[in-house]
Amino acid sequence: MADYAVVVGISRYPKFAAPGANADLQGPDTDAADIRDWLLAPDGGALSPENVRMVRSADFEPPRPEEPQPEEAKIRRVLTWIEEETARTMGGRLYLYFSGHGFAPVLEEGALFTAEATLSVPSYVYAYDWMRNFRKALRFREYVLWMDCCMTSQQSIPVSSVPIRAGSGTGVPGPAFVAVAAQTKSALEHPMPDGKVHGVFSYTLLQGLRGGATDEHGRITGESLKAFLHDTMPEFLPEQVRNSSAVDLHPFIRADAGITFRRLHSRPTYPVRLGLPPNAAGQPLKLWTGRPHAAVVDQKITGSFWQGQLARGLYVAEMPDAGIRQGFQVTGAGPLDIELKQTGRRVRPPHPTQLYGIDVEANNPAATVSVLDHNLNRIFSDTGALHEFDAPGVYKIRIELGRDISSVTEDVILLDDHLAAASPAPAVPSPAPIPGSAMVHESHVEPFVKAVERAGAAGGPVGSTLSVLARYWLEADRLPGQPGHPMEGLELVSPSGGVVAGLLEHSQLQHGSSAEPVAVWERELEPGPYYLRHTFRSGRIGEATVMACAGWVTQVALQRSPALLIPGVGENDIVPIVDAAVFMRRAGGSARETDAASEEDQVLETARLALAQGRDLLGKPHGSGLQKLLLEEYEDPIAAIIGSYLLLIAMEGAQGGTPSQHEQLDAAVVRLRQKVEGFHPDIAALSLRCTDPALRWQEPFPVPPIFKYGWKLLTQASYANSRLIPDELWQRVHAVTNFGPFLTWAADPGAKLLHARQLARWAKDNAPQEDEEATRRLLIPASAAKTILGNDSV
Repeated sequence: MADYAVVVGISRYPKFAAPGANADLQGPDTDAADIRDWLLAPDGGALSPENVRMVRSADFEPPRPEEPQPEEAKIRRVLTWIEEETARTMGGRLYLYFSGHGFAPVLEEGALFTAEATLSVPSYVYAYDWMRNFRKALRFREYVLWMDCCMTSQQSIPVSSVPIRAGSGTGVPGPAFVAVAAQTKSALEHPMPDGKVHGVFSYTLLQGLRGGATDEHGRITGESLKAFLHDTMPEFLPEQVRNSSAVDLHPFIRADAGITFRRLHSRPTYPVRLGLPPNAAGQPLKLWTGRPHAAVVDQKITGSFWQGQLARGLYVAEMPDAGIRQGFQVTGAGPLDIELKQTGRRVRPPHPTQLYGIDVEANNPAATVSVLDHNLNRIFSDTGALHEFDAPGVYKIRIELGRDISSVTEDVILLDDHLAAASPAPAVPSPAPIPGSAMVHESHVEPFVKAVERAGAAGGPVGSTLSVLARYWLEADRLPGQPGHPMEGLELVSPSGGVVAGLLEHSQLQHGSSAEPVAVWERELEPGPYYLRHTFRSGRIGEATVMACAGWVTQVALQRSPALLIPGVGENDIVPIVDAAVFMRRAGGSARETDAASEEDQVLETARLALAQGRDLLGKPHGSGLQKLLLEEYEDPIAAIIGSYLLLIAMEGAQGGTPSQHEQLDAAVVRLRQKVEGFHPDIAALSLRCTDPALRWQEPFPVPPIFKYGWKLLTQASYANSRLIPDELWQRVHAVTNFGPFLTWAADPGAKLLHARQLARWAKDNAPQEDEEATRRLLIPASAAKTILGNDSV
């Protein structure tokens, strides 16, 4: 069976950026050529040249801005060529590679903007759907999709499905390897050691395919390549972006079992230099690795350092006479230089039948605790704490809060006795200035922690208060000359459209000791729903639901940071809001300055990050402690709302959920209704999945939920009860935008008209083929789907 490949790299986007902005890229042309070369190389993919098609910007020289290339039609023709080639004969493996600007119409399903894309006509190729439908049609034995694209599109684009006729194959679809450089944020390109600009993902991918991802059996498999990308990609990132909130620093990867990319006769090795303590001369040095552990180096030291070649993996250096015992990792990114300073007791030789306990407690119950073996394969994982047994050997303990490298801590250990450790979790990267979080200035803390106290002292009966904090968090090399007021462009409006308040005019601005200003707006309001509106200087408008609840202070924290390209936002526009957090505090309470209060907020924020990334924190048998905190022992109702959404994610992973999980959801909705008076759109949305019909909300929703997952539940339920989403609500929010876990939408007439035209174009192209599944995937409610498609197919 023949293998086939399509390689696409788009560097030039002459019509895509707003005035004053440049959407062109430097890496895709180079990366596409490098991927093509690996696919053709005898020691790489070993494909026949006639089965590989490459389309990239550099092939259209000189460029013609009035006719940008490669356009959507050209790329579709190449993909259709593969469809025709495999109509009668099943292929072996399909490789698809795409590099350029991208977006995700559905979480983890990538699409690539094509060269002619404009802000009004965002042309694209839905890459993931091409792979999915080739798979459904059984055209190949195996499928590989690599995408080096940003996933920061601000507008929900109605994407067309790709119909592919069933091929000659029989059976179930074959395994797939899908790797996307970013999941919800930006990918990154950067100058690499070869002197050229590459996508960080593409460069790391090729290092792995060329040998870096070889496992202990001399194979590069889907599993070993996934481990390599996760562990090694951060090594190629510039230091200044490692704490950035705009960049995804770990790729999304799905690696089905059974895919092998290469077989090598020997494993690559990498130069390692270990700096030794002053008294090291004449003493023995051992380097341990394996499971059970064995010494791969055992020699006396004659100088102040040891130098040699080691394969990728985990090691522990031991100098027993000097008390040195220190773990380290060879990532495969290149040479390694380490100073040995850590101390520990003498390593015990392994016993052939002995198992040791691994008991790790993270100080954040929402953190993911993982154990990786010496070959960097994940063998255990749990939420908040981990309790397992394993053979003696070299392991890595990883504590992570998300996919950013700033939210991961790691420790390489040699397990030769029971391990009981309280491991500090990374600082939470929150837009809220929570004491102890990753992005906080001291001058930002007081306006945040004192909000409840200020609300209670405002005079008059304490009802429902809304507190909005907006602040800057600026990267040192990207400081704008005048960042502007943190509240610029923000208004609070009623559901009927009237402006309740301009936040800039009535807020308190503070600079403190930081160059990054913070401002707070607070007001007691009538209980009920409101919209927080953000207007850009260019005229673009975004909105989101906020709730003022009787007896509660609702805190909204907004973070402005310079972001990578956001279509429609020029360089001279407002520094965009890139992240947000929401909390609810009991009105009339005291300031939340205690360590316990900060820890509660950090757990809540970690859960919010997991919801944004679609990560399963509560899937059995994981997360029992976190589940209790979020669903039963919480003070903040937002914790229970997020916890319930995470519970539903866990239920999706358990084929619809267990009876116990359904009971938990019903109980969580009952508790939330007892705590929060009146209508709350997210509690109502959660109730739609309750087992008890009496708990389900049946009336039309006056406003959309705060969280995107709630809108998903609402649109799905509308197929059984079309009254849930009135036409006026759909007309308001249909141009949904991408903003973490929150439901936000474009509200300016131009963006709404554009989105309506895109929907019409989608319907014209796809109405005969589309069905309920497709419209649900786009979060289109039942009544709107019938109108858009113009028939009764849904």
